Amino acid sequence: MQQRLALGGAATLGVAAVIVLGTAASASAHVEATSTSTAANSYTTATFSVPHGCDGSPTTKLQFHIPSSVIEVTPTVNPNWDITKTTEKYTSPSASADDESAEDAGERVTSITYAAKTPLPADERDTFSLSFSLPDGKPGDVVALPVTQTCEQGSTEWDQAQKAGEAEPEHPAPSITLTAATASRDDDDATAANATHDDATTAPAASSASASSSQPDLVGRFLGLGGLVLGAAGLVVAVAATRRRGTK
Repeated sequence: MQQRLALGGAATLGVAAVIVLGTAASASAHVEATSTSTAANSYTTATFSVPHGCDGSPTTKLQFHIPSSVIEVTPTVNPNWDITKTTEKYTSPSASADDESAEDAGERVTSITYAAKTPLPADERDTFSLSFSLPDGKPGDVVALPVTQTCEQGSTEWDQAQKAGEAEPEHPAPSITLTAATASRDDDDATAANATHDDATTAPAASSASASSSQPDLVGRFLGLGGLVLGAAGLVVAVAATRRRGTK
């Protein structure tokens, strides 16, 4: 009886271990992004990890879709892939106030595509890095960067949103969760400039105080030197008078 219970317990643990390991493997099989910075309005480099192909088929192309809140993106060269950039006309929100015409409008990057020179085997991984400025926002806001993975056979859309309180979707979109913005460089420069200005305005006062304090020292030195001269002269006169008396 005890042996059966022991065997049953071992089987249960084995099944649980398979479930846990399977869940972990599934989670680690997603296309994920890690970033050098998550602060709102900061410059960051997001690195995407592609751990496998499409149901055993090698990967031939990856298209990274850029959200409208991001304007310019710089892709990092990967020697095994060719890079193309897709753009569209972009007019800033303040264009109407600046009387900006359609001809003067800039361009916004809408996607970055990496095409494999040689298909990436399904059991091998690779990484891809994009540099850009994160948008303004509150801590907790999510910047999603969907990815289309194309393979020799089939494709996968990594574009499903993760909803709070719900289970992770099958093909979640890589994303960056914003944190609080840090002090800008302009603010730091302004603080340094103010400190320099304060030092410059207090420096003359300090110099005046130093000059005024040094004047009494000079007067004292001259008075002391005059006293020594007078004392020496008196001593000479006294010695001469003594000698005259001795000769008489």
